[in-house]
Amino acid sequence: MKLKYFGSAAAEGVPALFCKCSVCLEAKKRGGRDIRTRMQSLVNDELLIDFNGDTHSHYIKYDFDLADIEHLLVTHGHADHFYAEDLMMRMTGYSNGLENKMTVYGNERVHQFFDRASELEGFTDEDKLTFKEIDVFTPYKVGKYNVTALLADHDKKEKCLFYMIEENGESLLYAHDTGYFPKENWDYFEKTKPYFNLVSLDCTHQKVPVKSNHMSFYDNIKIKEELIKKGYADENTIFVISHFSHNGGMLYDEMNEWALKEGFITGYDGLEISF
Repeated sequence: MKLKYFGSAAAEGVPALFCKCSVCLEAKKRGGRDIRTRMQSLVNDELLIDFNGDTHSHYIKYDFDLADIEHLLVTHGHADHFYAEDLMMRMTGYSNGLENKMTVYGNERVHQFFDRASELEGFTDEDKLTFKEIDVFTPYKVGKYNVTALLADHDKKEKCLFYMIEENGESLLYAHDTGYFPKENWDYFEKTKPYFNLVSLDCTHQKVPVKSNHMSFYDNIKIKEELIKKGYADENTIFVISHFSHNGGMLYDEMNEWALKEGFITGYDGLEISF
């Protein structure tokens, strides 16, 4: 499998909109891996995870075949992960030459935002774009992938998700916009005994401790240790941290120095990992 990170920031981006903090000012000077767009990723050039307002710029920068993508997994309804109005540009009259359909997978609230965007356009186009509402702990066949939505600790107003994605004996755990995993996930792992080849973890707060909704370095270490202890990962598993906020107070070099000591790869825009 292959995972490509188009974006690696939390909602504000880095440098953040309207911000004059030291991290944002220094990121503008340094450029490179300190410039971060909002989090979005692509599995094997064909399975897209999240669709935010930076999707168009990602499409231009990384030159991937957006029109050919038929499956989109959405984690939750926050705008930095789902900007449904842009998604409507897939419908007839906005895009031409399409002979395939994209299916969007997500929770009830994401479904509501999808329907609202369709209503604002004044029409639907199910030959080009459709929605499938999914629930946690139920495996779904998504194209050639086996996908299971897991329960995120993020926003109590909706059932936020993160994903386990499997193909040909390889498995990815993609866990962003969540705090330390809720107990229900560990119970599910105990029943199903997964093994993860790559684990991608939220590290929004970096060195700043946090109790819920997102994670810090300290939560990342705890989850890594628990996954290995339970046999769901081992020394061959690749661990990545991403989804960084400027409020965490760190730039790439400082984060990477910490991450390498603890056996993590520090995510950045454009990072691509094969496993």
